[in-house]
Amino acid sequence: MKKTITFLCAGFLTLGLSAQNFGVGLDYMMLSGTMIADADGNAVMYKANDEDTEMTEVGSSSAVLNLSYDYSINDDMSAVLSAGYGMGFGIVPLKASLSYGFSPSISANVGMGMYMITDASYVPEEGTFGDDEFTASSNEFGGGAGIAYHMNNIGIGLGYEMIKGTDNAKSLNSFTIGLSYSFGGGSGGDSAPAAPAGK
Repeated sequence: MKKTITFLCAGFLTLGLSAQNFGVGLDYMMLSGTMIADADGNAVMYKANDEDTEMTEVGSSSAVLNLSYDYSINDDMSAVLSAGYGMGFGIVPLKASLSYGFSPSISANVGMGMYMITDASYVPEEGTFGDDEFTASSNEFGGGAGIAYHMNNIGIGLGYEMIKGTDNAKSLNSFTIGLSYSFGGGSGGDSAPAAPAGK
């Protein structure tokens, strides 16, 4: 994971991107789905390691620190890239989205991302394909949308993210609230989280 973040930062720097377009944020993800709770609303339990005799409850939230970069397409629209690191429920979101500013204070966004699920409770699906055994990846593609309110360099965002679908027994979704700070100021550099790009 450290190599991935280092590679992304090095890529930003070698492309000569402006530091004013960067932003930092803190997102609070309230998670739902069958990875968090069963059909009756009871928390999913798991063994933290093989030596434990007691079961541990899966975390239902994650605080995500993120770094974002905002590339302005025109006066109203920008593309946003972000990378984050989740604490609580382990998740590492790498997201890209388009943000449209309805006014200098309000913007809406939609996008997609890859979510690396690092939480100890998550066991990727295993199975066989012919004579070969396989283990599914812990990286999941998802999407989301949201809205953000900007006050100069500070942004507040609300959004919904669909992280893992219901095509099998495990699903994961998130309602996200975020606070962000843009080094460039205004909605163009904000990193409020409501969409998959952390914008």
